[in-house]
Amino acid sequence: MKILLNNINYFLKNDFLYLKNVYFCKLFIPKFISILIKNDTLIVENLKRQKCMFNAFISNLNNLILGIKNLWTKKLEISGIGYKISLEKNFLILFVGYSNSIKIIIPDYIKVNINKNSIILLSVYKDKLGVFTEKLTKIKKYDPYKKKGIFLLNKSFTKKSSKKKQ
Repeated sequence: MKILLNNINYFLKNDFLYLKNVYFCKLFIPKFISILIKNDTLIVENLKRQKCMFNAFISNLNNLILGIKNLWTKKLEISGIGYKISLEKNFLILFVGYSNSIKIIIPDYIKVNINKNSIILLSVYKDKLGVFTEKLTKIKKYDPYKKKGIFLLNKSFTKKSSKKKQ
């Protein structure tokens, strides 16, 4: 499989592929994958017959290349009376209706921007960004009836009808 690297600096060292354009990232290369670099193309070959692992590696590599050019973003919304967000160094502090505030360590590969009631998360890594947003949304799940909680802005919610059919 050939992957083009347009204006992206690359470096191979100790089973890691380092990529840099505007942002920097690294990717672990498993032992069953070989990578050759010719001109501005990566040639990735599968040494064993593990297609699912190879396809996962290729999709991660493609997502990293897209993330280096422009960051992956997720926008979370917080709704509820008295719900607040604050940012201290590498901690995200949430006041979401519990007796104590909740402190979450922000990984160094994720950048956080806070508006009044929204959190904008930016990262080069698409998969790690998804895991972190899931962690945030599980702190206070969104209740569509009370309209309280933390939720992704693009996600739609359906309410269940309580009427019985005869």
